[in-house]
Amino acid sequence: ERKPGGDLPTDVPAHPGQPEVVKSLGQIFVESKAFKNFHGGSDSDVVNVKTALKTLFQTSAGWAPESIRTGKVVEYATRPIQVIDIIPPGNTNDTSIVYMEETTFTNAATEKAEGGTYGEATLVLTEKTSPVRKIPVFIPVTDEQLEDEAQAQSYLDNRLVFMIRQRLDSQILVGTGVAPNLTGILNVSGIQVQAKGADPTPDAIYKAIVKVRVTGRAVPNVVVIHPNDWQDIRLLRTADGIYIWGNPSEAGPERIWGLPIVQTDAETENTGLVGDFANFVQLFEKRGIEIKISNSHSTYFVEGKQAVRADIRVALPTYRPAAFCTVTGI
Repeated sequence: ERKPGGDLPTDVPAHPGQPEVVKSLGQIFVESKAFKNFHGGSDSDVVNVKTALKTLFQTSAGWAPESIRTGKVVEYATRPIQVIDIIPPGNTNDTSIVYMEETTFTNAATEKAEGGTYGEATLVLTEKTSPVRKIPVFIPVTDEQLEDEAQAQSYLDNRLVFMIRQRLDSQILVGTGVAPNLTGILNVSGIQVQAKGADPTPDAIYKAIVKVRVTGRAVPNVVVIHPNDWQDIRLLRTADGIYIWGNPSEAGPERIWGLPIVQTDAETENTGLVGDFANFVQLFEKRGIEIKISNSHSTYFVEGKQAVRADIRVALPTYRPAAFCTVTGI
């Protein structure tokens, strides 16, 4: 029954003498004539439910939802390792890599008539040395961080290892050779140079390949180039607009004159490097990356801190400088 004024009925016993049945607000609404008419296609009735106006129960004033981290760590955007993998590895127990380089080769072998004097050849060997250098890094961390977060130490270990490898990756190319730096290939005395000049970049690179073959007497196997410089090559087009390195719908070959491209921004922009990396440069490890942790640094013991450190000791001899050629001005 509807009360005067159109209000919904109050809760009343289902039958006389029985206990009062308490109905929820939602149940009262669903059982109302207005709702049933509306559900049946009629919208002529209006339901008025009288309630007291209270603060809305919502996220800002109610129960805040719980948020749980996924455990995923998104690493900082930084240069990946790109050069180490093209350098043949080696191991050493010494503090320097010492080897002999044949610096003079005079071939006097020639045909002679019977009784003729043999030609005299000349060979000169020169001792070369590539010192072992250390690349270290450390990071401070509190005792509580290591104790309270199980992943903290493995995270720090992994990132410190990456930092060392990234620095080594750069030193292989651009190390100055001034102690304690390694001598990077670009700073080795005696490597060849091919200026781009008015040549198209692919032509200049091909001329560098020829120099490595003819003067360096080596077989080039890799071209190292800055990504911005490779972009210019990848976007080269013919006069009628055809992309030389493949349509934009295709990945396109990362090769030039048959040699694989290594793109790295450790390489100096506008300078490419062609070389026989397989035979005439080598990366020796005196000791692989070692990680240690201690509270003996400075006042860390009384401050509840730890120093996590990592380092590596390596040497980088370039056996034949002429087996490498830079391409400048690209």
